[in-house]
Amino acid sequence: MLDTGLVMRASGFHPWDAMAPMALSAILKRGPFRSTAETGCGGSTIVLSQASDRHTAFAIEGENLTITELRKNSDLLTEKVTFVEGETKATLPQYQFEGQLDLVLLDGPHAYPLPQIELAYLFPWIRLGGWLVVDDIQIPSVYEMFDFLRKESSVVLEEVVVRTAFFRRAGAVEHSPDGWVLQGINRRTIWRYAWRDRLRKRLGRVRR
Repeated sequence: MLDTGLVMRASGFHPWDAMAPMALSAILKRGPFRSTAETGCGGSTIVLSQASDRHTAFAIEGENLTITELRKNSDLLTEKVTFVEGETKATLPQYQFEGQLDLVLLDGPHAYPLPQIELAYLFPWIRLGGWLVVDDIQIPSVYEMFDFLRKESSVVLEEVVVRTAFFRRAGAVEHSPDGWVLQGINRRTIWRYAWRDRLRKRLGRVRR
């Protein structure tokens, strides 16, 4: 489903802080969805209310009264949207969805490590084959997460649209009990801090 009129109207909601129209269109073309979620809210909430049977937005009202203004928007299908108000570091750990999610959009607070915290709590809910969408990858704290995900076998990067990355879930990321060595980003250690340990191991083998 792709409604260019809807995309342009949605991108005009708080235009100073909106996802690019092409990125909103990229969300729409992957729909329709049964269940979706996002952190933050805005034009994407309008689009996802139209594309999803059930959408959950974790957001704060803020000085711009974003939630209030969204509820007044004629394009927002309010009966399909649940707003969970509060900081995501407090609301996400205790939230229980009714089932798996088809798409998750991370576009909430960008201060490190809040995007990473959101990923940790929301990723397990994404169904196999579902989408993880990361907005604002031009911000270093978000780009770090983007770089981590590009190296993970649990997701596949489908495309980057302007400044929004679209990943498809391909497997699990639950590496227990710790499993850092299994993560793609940790395949290589940082040489300038690791060379002493490697040298000791080699010398130990020689002495034996």
